[in-house]
Amino acid sequence: MARVGIDAVQVAPAGKGLARSQRRLIESLAALETGHELVAFVRGEEAAALIRPTGVRVERARERLLLAWQQWGMPRAAARLHLDAVVTMTDRLPLWGGTRYVVWLFELPTHRIEESRRAAASRYQRASDLLTTALWRPSLRRAARVVAGSQATAREIEAAVPELRGRVPVVYPGLDVGFGQVPVPGTGTWPPQTGDRYVFNLASPDPRDNTETVVRAFEAARAAVGGDLELVVAGNVGSRCLAPGHVRLVGYVSDEELRRLYAGAAAYLDATLYEGFGYQPLEAMACGAPVVASSASSIPEVVGDAGLLCDPRSTEQLAAALLRVLEEPGLADDLRRRGFERARRFTWERTAREFAGILDEVVA
Repeated sequence: MARVGIDAVQVAPAGKGLARSQRRLIESLAALETGHELVAFVRGEEAAALIRPTGVRVERARERLLLAWQQWGMPRAAARLHLDAVVTMTDRLPLWGGTRYVVWLFELPTHRIEESRRAAASRYQRASDLLTTALWRPSLRRAARVVAGSQATAREIEAAVPELRGRVPVVYPGLDVGFGQVPVPGTGTWPPQTGDRYVFNLASPDPRDNTETVVRAFEAARAAVGGDLELVVAGNVGSRCLAPGHVRLVGYVSDEELRRLYAGAAAYLDATLYEGFGYQPLEAMACGAPVVASSASSIPEVVGDAGLLCDPRSTEQLAAALLRVLEEPGLADDLRRRGFERARRFTWERTAREFAGILDEVVA
């Protein structure tokens, strides 16, 4: 039996993205009963309370700065607890210590560094980016294993670090369990009772979400359809100035409300320019929304043939595909059925089994 640490310092009660992936990986590995002792590193009592029910040993990371935890706290903890390996999602591994690290990456840091540069980030962020630039390639070369969250990310890693070519396995994250608890067509509870007809989009401050193109494509499709139809945009749109009129901004929503918005939508429209893993289209499919999505980066891997994929920079393609979903007889129901089937493939149980196999190889 090996003792394996899991870097989960981003876990928080309202955490999404990497925070949620860290938490679900711990839970699913614990449920799998791999035979390894698992130690989770978290910050704060609220995060610790989320992990304790799994039976996993919880250790508190005391370093306030993320960099301090990565460079000093993590290797010290690994040595103190005699860990055989540490699973982390950082691309800045410690410069010292002999611990074996398994790095799970969803995107290269170059993407966020470039975005920080365009956004004229703070002095602290620029300094952090400079350090990341110096560390990330040596970190990946030094890792015992680098795992990608998608084939698209694996290709990027292997192109950037040729020494890893052919050595980057792909492990997809799973769908959060709540998003699979939506009635399926034909059960008598479909479709959910909603108010006005709407198209849905989930946005963030990241300009790669390409929300402006979503709005333009929606307006073009609405002009062709006519009638009452609006675009509902949830999430933080940052500093964007989206055209008013038929766009309703609802801001941050809970997971429960998010599921309702997905389930009630005439379509989920996504024009992302880059995603390390397409969580939003996956959640939309699991909740029964017909998906019109970007053909960029990892999205085709997630959506497959269960949605209509378009060039995210083409307003015309996106509008035409959306119009098909809104008007073509039977297409929306067909996409819903295919979406449910597709979403069922992405389970945290499968993620845990694949990750457990990698850990067995690393600690053997």
